[in-house]
This record gives sequence, structure tokens and C-alpha cells, in this order.
Amino acid sequence: MTLQILFEQFLQEKQYLQNVSNKTVEFYSLSFKTFNLSTLPLTQTDLNNAIVKMRESGKSIPAVNAYLRGMRPFVNWLFENGYLHERLKLKKIKCEEKVIRTFSDAHIRALLSYKPQTKTEHRLLALLTLLTDTGVRIDEALTLARSSVDFENLLLTVTGKGNKSRIVPFSVECRKVLFKHLRHSHELVFCNRHGGKLLYNNLRRDFNALCEKLGIKGFDGSFHAFRRYFATYAIRKNMNPFVVQRQLGHTSLTMTNRYAKLTTADLSANHVSALQVVGGAR
Repeated sequence: MTLQILFEQFLQEKQYLQNVSNKTVEFYSLSFKTFNLSTLPLTQTDLNNAIVKMRESGKSIPAVNAYLRGMRPFVNWLFENGYLHERLKLKKIKCEEKVIRTFSDAHIRALLSYKPQTKTEHRLLALLTLLTDTGVRIDEALTLARSSVDFENLLLTVTGKGNKSRIVPFSVECRKVLFKHLRHSHELVFCNRHGGKLLYNNLRRDFNALCEKLGIKGFDGSFHAFRRYFATYAIRKNMNPFVVQRQLGHTSLTMTNRYAKLTTADLSANHVSALQVVGGAR
């Protein structure tokens, strides 16, 4: 039996027994393909050599770590099902943690105060308002159904990673924008003119064009930057970290903390000096 056959069995179990999303299946498949392993028995040396080849081919440490994360569930599955005699290790490679730049308050003001000129821009601004107000993932917004918006109680029901649903509150200001936007008759809140799901790349193109028009630079990523901004802003305003975690749909506070990296200005403004105890420095 080859690793490919076992991997296909692993994917089937993940899909039908654990109900993982299609994106997760694609991620596992890409990771398995990148490791380029085909024969049993699988050894620690085989895994280490595959990692060395990835690094020699020019793949960055963050990219390799992502493939490690995608390959680890399969390797654990092999051991748990008796195809390995020992549990093999796929340790994350140490690298310098990059400080990810998110939007500033000025960026958000510029974006949300922009006066849209076309139907496409009106739709884009409604989407950006929702992302800013709730911190939901872009795909959660693009799959949001009209029936999942509770205007009376100001609640959304979104479907996140692993097909897990959660309830997310939104503001009165966001309700006004969404209510006006939902003058169309389709089920998806954000859709094309035929009611189908919007293409991410087209949406990102329109968003980047708007940022260029407004002179907005200095942030990492596209729509995910709104999620980081929400987390940072919420922590800055003293929202309970566990509430932030639940709203973002994170399984632990570790991931929430990664999103909520305070800016240099935040750190300076909130610094508490122990020198105050003795009346200041001498």
C-alpha cells in the first residue's frame, strides 16, 4: 500500500467523519504534494530530508512551517492507525516573528467615509463596513446568507473554519449599511448580479484600487487586515479577551493574541512606570 492511497483514505475520514472544510482538504493535499513522499515505511529521516529539500528550493521558513502544519495531521493519523511504529515529529522551524502591520484609525476613517460612485463600490463599502464592525473572515462574509442576518437583535450567524457556525453581534451603524445594501433579492448578502458568490480575486482587485485611490499604504494583507484591526481595536478598548476570542472564532487565546499586537503608540500610551512609586527618576 502506498502513501498516496493512505492519504486519500485519511482525507475521506477527515471529510466524512470530522466534516473538515474543502479549504482544509486542499491545504492538506498541497502540503502532502509539497513533501513529495510516496513509499512506506515512512521514517523521521524521510521527513527531515523533505524539509531540507524545501529549504534548498528557496521556500521561506513561514511557508515551510505552513506545510509542516498541513502534513502533521496525516503523520499522526498514520501512527494512530498502526502504519508507523513510532510517532514521528514535525517541529516548527524557528524564525524571527514578523510584526504584521494592520490598518491605522486614519485608514479606516478614509475607507468608510469614502462616497461610492458605482454599484460595485457601494457593495464593496458595505462589505468593508461589515468586516470592520465584526472582524469576521472574508470568506465568512462572502458566504453570509440573508436569512442569517438578524436585524432586530443585531446578530449574524456565520460559518467559519471547519464548517463551525457561530453568532456574531454587529452595531446599529452596520445595520443601517446592511439594510440599504440588501435591496437586492438574492439570498447571499454579498453576491454578483446573478446571485452567485463573488470571486475573491476580483473583489481584492477592486479593494486594492480603492486603497490606491485613497493613498492607503503600510498594511499587510488585504481583507485580513480588517480582522487584525478589529482585534487590536477591541483589546485597546478593554474588551474582554475571551469575548474577542469567541467573536473571532478562535479555538484559543494564543491565536487571538497574534492578531491583537498593539502598535508602538498603544504601548507608549499604556506604559506604567514603577518609578512613580518613588516619586520619579533622580
